[in-house]
Amino acid sequence: MTEQDQILLDDFKAKLRLLIRRHDHSKQEKQQLSERVSLLENEIAALKSENERLVKKYDDLKAAKVLSVSDPEKLQVKQRINKIVREIDKCIAQLNV
Repeated sequence: MTEQDQILLDDFKAKLRLLIRRHDHSKQEKQQLSERVSLLENEIAALKSENERLVKKYDDLKAAKVLSVSDPEKLQVKQRINKIVREIDKCIAQLNV
């Protein structure tokens, strides 16, 4: 083997070692990224669940607010309904006479 062949062989070995190191590094990076994706998917699932829970709670709070008697407009509507019911009761009483 000539000196030039030895130089080429050494160069080839060096490049092959570099390629192997890069391949190992890429495998490690891929593994880390896969773990990161898995963690993020779990976090997304947890956040979706939390979001659904909060949306339901918000809807429940909206329903509770609608049913709340403290709102003046709703109180006026309730009073008008009671007045109409009393008038209907008077009419029924007059028909029964």
